[in-house]
Amino acid sequence: MIIGIAVTLFILLLGLFTVGVSLSFLVKPTEVKLAFIRPLSVATTYASIVGVVSGLALTLTRISWELEGSPGALNKALLLGGISESLVPSIIGFALLTVAWVAVSFGMRKHI
Repeated sequence: MIIGIAVTLFILLLGLFTVGVSLSFLVKPTEVKLAFIRPLSVATTYASIVGVVSGLALTLTRISWELEGSPGALNKALLLGGISESLVPSIIGFALLTVAWVAVSFGMRKHI
């Protein structure tokens, strides 16, 4: 639980920083800012992927503990809840990346 929260907060902060730099590019477009946005976007994408994978790993670990206690009884609600919670970091990260790149696209329009 703590790991998932920490990873999600990291993705949120990284995504918000990317959006901030993108909004700065929107206001005053420069090549330096654009060059900085690209690796930030890649880092946010990879962090989002890591968030999903770590969430799925934690879910499967929890399910294995449940199965160890009572063989054959799989708690489907626990499995589905874990999978749905595992997708939260990617939703946050990719939504923020969408906002960031929309700002960059408008900034490029001003730049050209």
